[in-house]
Amino acid sequence: RKEIKIIIVLTLVMFMSGCAAFRKGKDTGMVTGDVAVDYSTVAATVMNNNITDRGFEIRRGSIELEGTEIEGKFGLHARMNSKGDFYASVRGPLGIELVRLLAVGNDIAAIDRFNRKVYTGKKDEVMKKHGLPDDIMRILFGDMPDGSGTDFTLNGENEIVMISGNDDFMRELTICTDEMKICRERIDAGKTSHQVYLNFYDFRSAGGKKYASRITMEEKKRMFHVKLSIDDLRYGYDSDIELILPSYTRQNL
Repeated sequence: RKEIKIIIVLTLVMFMSGCAAFRKGKDTGMVTGDVAVDYSTVAATVMNNNITDRGFEIRRGSIELEGTEIEGKFGLHARMNSKGDFYASVRGPLGIELVRLLAVGNDIAAIDRFNRKVYTGKKDEVMKKHGLPDDIMRILFGDMPDGSGTDFTLNGENEIVMISGNDDFMRELTICTDEMKICRERIDAGKTSHQVYLNFYDFRSAGGKKYASRITMEEKKRMFHVKLSIDDLRYGYDSDIELILPSYTRQNL
């Protein structure tokens, strides 16, 4: 059905876009304390709170869609290992799996259980089509990307705005210094005119790292709104994820 394809595309945009873009980070534990005067020190402190470097498992969560041809709330179970390979299961109200998403290296696949179809593609091509940067997985979870921040501006008492960019993308990140995490972000893709807005709320800790348990994403060009809720996350996941596909009808993403 058409609604299944919409779920596939939106979830791919949210989750699979950064699967091969991880860079190893040093695990020194969650940093707290007074905000450093030096902006680069603040950026380093926020990066030390990153949740994505060693993989994770979302044991219980949900995705809520608004402004699309199908609206509603869907259950989510997801895993990402330290190599950046990814698995996610999107389930309906009765717990029945609707879509399974897999990403191993540059290969991605979406298994449509209802229509018995498999959608396959290459990560870099799908991300280029949707006008999103390769490391948006870090961005989605409110983590500090490597090499962030060429421009720093103090915004009130508890916020620092960082702006960086290149010919393809401009990023504006807002750090909330009371949480030492990114709490807002805007991504502008100049070539495609895509604009993505993210907001991060309700910060929690897992394994000495901090993450947002409520995340919203809006894409202005296609006018959709996605809310990700994480009820149970475990930091650190290093098991292999295999690209095993059923013998369904194949289509390209």
